[in-house]
Amino acid sequence: MRILLLELEPTNQRFWSDRLGFHSDDITIVRSQQEAIQVVQSSRFTVAICDIDALEPESKEPPNQLSKELKSRCALILCRADVDDLDAERSAFLAGFDGSISAGTCDEVLASKLSLATHLERLENRLAQAQKLESIGELAAGIAHEINTPIQYVGDNTRFVQDACSDLSEILRCCQKLIIQASSDRELAEKTYELSELLESKDVEYLLEEIPAAIHQTLEGVDRVANIVRAMKEFAHPGASEMTYTDLAHSINNTVMVARNEWKYVAEMVTDFDPLLPLVPCYPGEFNQVLLNMIVNAAHAIAEAKGDSPESKGRITLATLRRPEFAEIRVQDTGCGIAAENIERVFTPFFTTKGAGKGTGQGLAIAHTVIVEKHGGTIEIESEVGVGTTFIIQIPLNPPGAASKANSTQELLLQA
Repeated sequence: MRILLLELEPTNQRFWSDRLGFHSDDITIVRSQQEAIQVVQSSRFTVAICDIDALEPESKEPPNQLSKELKSRCALILCRADVDDLDAERSAFLAGFDGSISAGTCDEVLASKLSLATHLERLENRLAQAQKLESIGELAAGIAHEINTPIQYVGDNTRFVQDACSDLSEILRCCQKLIIQASSDRELAEKTYELSELLESKDVEYLLEEIPAAIHQTLEGVDRVANIVRAMKEFAHPGASEMTYTDLAHSINNTVMVARNEWKYVAEMVTDFDPLLPLVPCYPGEFNQVLLNMIVNAAHAIAEAKGDSPESKGRITLATLRRPEFAEIRVQDTGCGIAAENIERVFTPFFTTKGAGKGTGQGLAIAHTVIVEKHGGTIEIESEVGVGTTFIIQIPLNPPGAASKANSTQELLLQA
């Protein structure tokens, strides 16, 4: 359990450190509202406890910037008040907190609230995993459709080649008879006429033209199925416990292929990869999940913008760019755009602008957690209503602790 403690007075800091130390050995103490906001923007906590006197005067009434930041990074947020009564609890709720505690709060109540925070954190983690599985589940029908198309013409072409081989076998047998007959020079004209009739009836010219095309198309279909299965396998592979140096272009192409059924009816997909971008340290599985959420959101935004013009298609552009210290990934769409008042809320858990049953409000919240907290990167949004939206992701090229693994990991990837 990770605890964030915002306390002004050293005496209170020691008091609460001692009490909370029975429940956790990972306590971070901050002394101002701004310091608390900076800490939670780069890390996640199970519970945050804030001295109500440390809040800026305007923060004691909603909307409270501190409580907003804490809610997006902590399972439970509590106010530390001077007394434990209904007025303190009411003030905490008004300020956007989940409740309050005081020096007079008994150990059983404190333990119960901390236990609730742990339970909520586990639920959030399960929800994040369930959301990933839900995304894969929603894509399963699309993947089946994508595989079904090449498999169908693989089967049709194989049956055609089977029938054509039967006809060609009959022709070749006749040729063999003709050769045998020609060697004795008797009844040659009759056998030649028989072969000519057979060639015409079996439409050999058509077979010679279509059989190579069918074989080529069959091999193309087999390759396409293999690529889809390979992309799905890599996409669904369990996330690595450590950062891995990854070819982002390869990861992006895999995710585009997996999500193809989501976007192909509404958008054209354009990729623009920087050839100078090196292998990037990241968690590939979680990065793929972030990208999948953004591609699906882009497709939905374009579908919404199309409205009554289903025959026209929008465009989704995925680009990578090398910056001095970051790898930059841009996901741009020509969808409906995001209203200015909603841009700051899109990463808030459970917030969604989609209709009922069309969105959980978890995709972008998880994306923010993965990129900002796990990768130490940033996500920015540029959007204009009616024009489209661009998500700009930046991932550090040299995160702390990754440099020592660079050479060995790069060598392994190049050998693979």
